[in-house]
This record gives sequence, structure tokens and C-alpha cells, in this order.
Amino acid sequence: MTKTVCWLAAGLTGALALAGCSSSDPGSNATANAPSAQVGDGVRRDPVVAGRRARVFIMAGFGEKCESLATPNLTITQPPQKGDVSFEPGQETTVNTSATGTCIGQRVKGTGIYYTARPGQTGPDTFAVEAELGGSVTQRTFSVEIVE
Repeated sequence: MTKTVCWLAAGLTGALALAGCSSSDPGSNATANAPSAQVGDGVRRDPVVAGRRARVFIMAGFGEKCESLATPNLTITQPPQKGDVSFEPGQETTVNTSATGTCIGQRVKGTGIYYTARPGQTGPDTFAVEAELGGSVTQRTFSVEIVE
């Protein structure tokens, strides 16, 4: 069975295929500075307000028939300096891109990646998350701009 993790980054191998998912939370905010990041890749680019939790991205796995798979195991590999990162499973998202082109526009469930800047913090912050599903691992770095 083909598995896909919704993630717009290079380096997925084996049973995983490259894909990007859009966020379904209009109130979430963030910026991704990855070479493949672009408008429509599902990453929020609005500034993060200090003291408010903001969804940055949704990580999801789906099969060849566009069915949701088990949630990828997520690990913070580079913690942010000015805030905290948390994960919330069971979030719905729309597939924007995939290596095979299948499942684009389909809804799948995944885990939301959230960033909360500590009160009083401003300016840029960066963190990295690693995703593992079916033995394949990839990492993505996120950058956020904090405003009061």
C-alpha cells in the first residue's frame, strides 16, 4: 500500500510520497522558510501574536485510495527560543500537492503543529519538527514572526 505524509519537503523515501496539505484553520498563523515553501503549500505566513497559540501546519498520512492513515510520529528536533511547540491530533486538512498527483483536493486527518510565543516576545523564531511514518523520516524547519 502506498502511504503519503502531507509535508512539502524533500527527503521522503520508501513507502512515503511527497505531499503538501493545506490548513483548514483560518485563524492560524506562521511562516515556513523551506526551499519548497510557496503560496498554496498550506503553511500560514501571517505573524504570530505573542501569547496566542497559532497553527503552523498539519502533518497527515494517507493511502493510495486517499484514506487517512495512522498519524505520523512527530518530534521537535530544534526547539524554538521564544515560544513552545505543541501537537494536536485529529485535525482535518485538504491535500494540496502530492508526488503522484492523486488525492489532491481530498480531505484527510492529521496532527496540527502549533506554536505559542511567550508573552513579551517579538521578532523571528525558528523550530524544526521530524516526522516518521512507516520507517521513513523527514524533517522540516519552520520560521515564525512574532508581533505583540
